[in-house]
Amino acid sequence: MPDPFRLCLIGEGIADSPSQVMQEAALAASGREGSYEIVDVPPQTLPALLRDLRAGRWRGANVTIPYKYALAAACDVLEGDALRTGAVNTITVTPGGRLVGDNTDAAGFEMGLSTRRLWPLPGSRAVVLGAGGAAAAVVLALRRVPVLRTTVVARRINTARALADRLGDEVDGDIGLALWDEDYLARHVATADIIVNATSVGLADLPFTPAQLQTSCTVADVRYRPRPVDLVAASLEAGLRACDGADMLFHQGMLSFNRWTGEEPPYQAARLALDEALGA
Repeated sequence: MPDPFRLCLIGEGIADSPSQVMQEAALAASGREGSYEIVDVPPQTLPALLRDLRAGRWRGANVTIPYKYALAAACDVLEGDALRTGAVNTITVTPGGRLVGDNTDAAGFEMGLSTRRLWPLPGSRAVVLGAGGAAAAVVLALRRVPVLRTTVVARRINTARALADRLGDEVDGDIGLALWDEDYLARHVATADIIVNATSVGLADLPFTPAQLQTSCTVADVRYRPRPVDLVAASLEAGLRACDGADMLFHQGMLSFNRWTGEEPPYQAARLALDEALGA
């Protein structure tokens, strides 16, 4: 009998993640005995966790906040979009204990918006709030459209500049920087064709409101809880096209499943489990 196919999600403050039920449904539907464990750890325990990972405790892992950059640095090899963003959301453990890092967030974001027919047209103007691993993936995905200009908004301009520097050689077109300030940002959001909240911040603390956006603007939020996501609900009420992060979560997760197993994921079973967990 083959060993159980053990996977995990590594992050902090992630106890309520729906990824567990989604991935365990995918494992069951693919005929694998296995598990997907939520590993909620503080930074000081990462070295011990990495030792367990290399020792084969898990075949693979997803990585979420706040460790996407830290665990990218710990990988032996980076592939695909992990090389481009410097962040990982997927780690595969080889039989020899090497850690291979990849990033399925950019592709998952594109697939999520495309299935809703919300993907922007070439030449669009984008505003992305945030400068972490999720924001880097969103910027990379949007630059592949390609959008004409992407404005990255962050509370600390140095973090936005670091993101732009990392992606500067990987994308075409302009990447601009903007302060997390409503007055400063007003002219950027007023002309945006798509605006993406790639932070954990809710509507009340964002430096814009849906009322400031042109009626043709699309609003996307990487958050998927609590539902309805406040920014998405307010945008829909204002007559804008909008979506939350559930589709991105689903597609990036299924791309990770494919990396770990080498097989086509059981999409329907996984999606049903995710929707049930989210109360969709």
